[in-house]
Amino acid sequence: MLEVYCDSSYNENGDSYIGCVVLREGRQIHQSTTEVRDNPRNNLDCELDALDFAISLVRIFSKGDKEIVVYNDSTEAVKNFQGKAEGAEQEFSGSGISFEYIPREKMYQAAADSLSKKFPVFFSSTAMCSVESFSRREDILSDITRNKSSVFYLEKVPEMSSNKKTCYRLVVRTMEKILSDDRFYTIKKGGPGTQVKAAEEIRKDLSNPEVLSSLKSKGIRLENSYFLLTDETWGLRGTDSQACSILPPSIPHKIICDEVDRSPQNLFKRAERFR
Repeated sequence: MLEVYCDSSYNENGDSYIGCVVLREGRQIHQSTTEVRDNPRNNLDCELDALDFAISLVRIFSKGDKEIVVYNDSTEAVKNFQGKAEGAEQEFSGSGISFEYIPREKMYQAAADSLSKKFPVFFSSTAMCSVESFSRREDILSDITRNKSSVFYLEKVPEMSSNKKTCYRLVVRTMEKILSDDRFYTIKKGGPGTQVKAAEEIRKDLSNPEVLSSLKSKGIRLENSYFLLTDETWGLRGTDSQACSILPPSIPHKIICDEVDRSPQNLFKRAERFR
């Protein structure tokens, strides 16, 4: 099975781009960002160009696949191409080709969207974990307050960051106070996503017995802790409520977030009522 996820970003006053991700049998084999050469008049024109470009990728990557599916998040554009499916099947003889709508929140469509905005996409080999919205989970807020559970999150340090690197501070706190904020991670920009690289470095650090001993000496309880996704680490979130964690799997924990206000202040303000 060959799958192509395509999306576009229309820019009325500048260049517009197409993002594509290609999978064969569920495995990614291609991703790209391509400028729209024509002058699109609107977003629909852009999405139609994205689907046209997706067909060109099918021509490149198809190897007699029995099933070919092209995805896009514009219902109007998809409907337009569904009327052309029969002609496309004649071009790719022996293959069934279909054009399907898919929400942008789905993992690979979200990747195509990011690529169309010229944001690099990196699929970490690290297993993804479920993300829970604490705004709808009184048990989480109560646990943080009453059991003094540890909450881990990252802060960007502007004065230690530049155009070539980003510095993050690892903060660990409870409802009562900050227990640790003296561990810094400077990550070079470029290549795999900066936040993904930071998470990998921190996971490695938190797997070091000496580092863990140092954290425990500060009164930090690692077990049943929480990793809070903030604006600084939102890039670790995939789709379908999944995300990469900065904590290694050896530490039992949950990943939590709020879809609207991602600040640590929001979390602890909401937890305050469970004192």
